[in-house]
Amino acid sequence: MNQRERFLAYMRFESVDRVPLMDMGVWDETFARWHHEGLPKWVTNLRHLEDYLHLDLSFNINWLPINNKIYPYFETAVLQETETEQIVRDAMGVTYRQRKWHRTIPQFLRFPVETEADYDALLPRLDGSDPGRYEGDFDEDLHWRRQRGEIVGLNFEGMFGFGRGLMGAEHWCMAFLDQPQLVRRIIADRISMAKRLLPRLLATGALDFVQIWEDMAYKTAPLISPRMVREFMLPAYAELVALLREGGVSLIMVDSDGHMLDLAPIWLEAGIDGVHPCEMAAGSDPLIVRQRHPHCAIIGGMDKRLIASGREGIDAELRRVQPLWEQGAYIPMLDHFVPPDLSYPDYSYYVERRRELLSHPIGGK
Repeated sequence: MNQRERFLAYMRFESVDRVPLMDMGVWDETFARWHHEGLPKWVTNLRHLEDYLHLDLSFNINWLPINNKIYPYFETAVLQETETEQIVRDAMGVTYRQRKWHRTIPQFLRFPVETEADYDALLPRLDGSDPGRYEGDFDEDLHWRRQRGEIVGLNFEGMFGFGRGLMGAEHWCMAFLDQPQLVRRIIADRISMAKRLLPRLLATGALDFVQIWEDMAYKTAPLISPRMVREFMLPAYAELVALLREGGVSLIMVDSDGHMLDLAPIWLEAGIDGVHPCEMAAGSDPLIVRQRHPHCAIIGGMDKRLIASGREGIDAELRRVQPLWEQGAYIPMLDHFVPPDLSYPDYSYYVERRRELLSHPIGGK
C-alpha cells in the first residue's frame, strides 16, 4: 500500500498493512532546539524531518492551494508605526497592533465586518467563481500529487471559522444573539461559495480528504452553545457534506481545538466522518470520543505534556491510546505541533516506539 491508500483505508476502519506514522507539524523553535541536540542542521522543516526519520507525509501541511477565503486580498499596509510597535492591516482586512521585534499574539483592533453594510461591501471578495482562486499551475500540481501517491486534501474554513475570521471571535459569537440574520447570511453564502468554487476540483475525482477548519471551542466548552450550532449550522454542514460526497470525497473531518465533545455529535449527524486534533488539555480525550461514537474517525489526542516528560510518559501515553489504533481509524499523534519543550532524544524515542507498535497489520471492522 502507498501512503494515500493506507491513510484512507485505515480512516475508513478497513484493513491495512500498518497504522500511518505521522505528526501534524513541528514548531520552528523546536527545530532550533533540536539542532543543538543532534538533529542535522539541514533538517529545518517537517518535510525534511519526515524524510530523515522515514515518517509518513503529514496531511496537514500540503493542502491544495485553492483560496476559499477573502479574494482578492486587501492590500497589506502599515497604518501607524513607532519605534517599538506597528498597526497593520493584513491581507484579510484585519487591523491589529503588534510589536516589531518580539512577536506575540497581536492586539486586534478591527475586523472587516462589524455591520451588515460592511458585509455587503465585502461580497465582491467572496465570489467563489473567481478563477484567481485556483493557482495557474493547478492542473499540473494535482497531476503530480496523484502520481506521487499523496493524500490530496483541502482545508476549507467552516461555518464558524470563516465568520470568526470576518468579525473576530467575540463579535462573531455575540452576533448569533444580536445579528442572527447576518449570521444566517454569512453561513448561507459560505455554502454558495463552496458550490461555485469546488466543482472544478470535484470534477477531477482526485479530492480524497476535506478538513473543515472551525476552532470553535476553548478549554472548558464550545464558544457558542450546541443548540446554536444545531440551529444555525447543522443544515449547512449537511449540505456541504452532500456536495463533497457527490464529488467522491471519502474522508471529511472537522478541525477544532478546545473542548469539543458536545459538538462532535452534531458534526457526525451531518455526515462528517471524524474529528481532530482532540486537545487533551481541554478534556477532549479521544478515548471518550470513541466510547461515545464508535464509528468516529479520530486523529491526535496524545498529551504533549506527557510526551515531553520523558520515556516513561511516552510509554504510558502510547499504552493509553493503543486500544484506539487497534480498532482502526485512529492515528496517534500529538494534539498540536511538536513543542520545543520536547527534547530531540525523547522525540526520537517517541517516533521509534510508535514505529515499533504501529508496524503490524490492522484488521478492518
